[in-house]
Amino acid sequence: MGDMSEHQRVLDLIQAVDLDGQEPARVLAWLAARRADVVAAVLACDREGARGLGTRLAAAVWPAARLVREPRWWTELAEAGEALAVADRDPVALADLLHLGAATFAEYGDRVRAEERWVRALAVTRREGLPGQDRVLSALGSLYRDWGRLGKAVDAYLGLVDVRRGAGDPAGTAAGLAEVGTTMHAAGRVRSAMDHFDQADELMGRTGAAPADHARVLVWCGRTRWEQGHHAAARRRWSRALAMLVDVDEDAANRVRALLATEPEDDPDFPYLSNTSSSPSGGVG
Repeated sequence: MGDMSEHQRVLDLIQAVDLDGQEPARVLAWLAARRADVVAAVLACDREGARGLGTRLAAAVWPAARLVREPRWWTELAEAGEALAVADRDPVALADLLHLGAATFAEYGDRVRAEERWVRALAVTRREGLPGQDRVLSALGSLYRDWGRLGKAVDAYLGLVDVRRGAGDPAGTAAGLAEVGTTMHAAGRVRSAMDHFDQADELMGRTGAAPADHARVLVWCGRTRWEQGHHAAARRRWSRALAMLVDVDEDAANRVRALLATEPEDDPDFPYLSNTSSSPSGGVG
């Protein structure tokens, strides 16, 4: 791995797996036929002065690796790249590789391996004071919520709120608070969910959030009140949401109008919330 030809070979591999400007099907066919060679190339970089190139190759492969549904190969790729980053004492590369690998494992349902890597990535970023804690906490919150481990999801999202608040990111803090609210609602903690949606509403009002995002949180603010029997208070939040959506999103506005027309004795559905996701931010993290 010491000569320029080997160095150039790794650079060529990085280019070959780059999805930008290439058809995914073409990259998939290329990588499926050469996946063992790619891992071998990463492993061959395990020497002084070459490990950084190897971790760069491993990181470049991950976006395309998810196209090749072979978990055993993903594990080999993950372990090879992570070992290089550890040997090179490069916490930035290690955290990035752990996150990339975890995202692929999670996408295809291997929650155990995804959790293991995101927990390690979080430990690395915290220990080294690195950026990226928010993306890992957001990913862990989503993983745990989909997994039904709602207590752990709440902990992850509360950590996300703390990180974003500490970074002076009010918009991100509001989004994190809304994720906490959604998760607490799923866990049956309606009052606690309402409190966090209210905090998100307040922050969004101060920071000038996008009307659609703020309206979605207000619908949640109303829903949690409605479920506690506070129908007039719920309607006040929905009226605010409607005012934000008029002339912005007519379909969403109509869904809020349907909520406003609900009678106390009725059991309303919440089509506005189920339109894209149960999350107030339309997704996770």
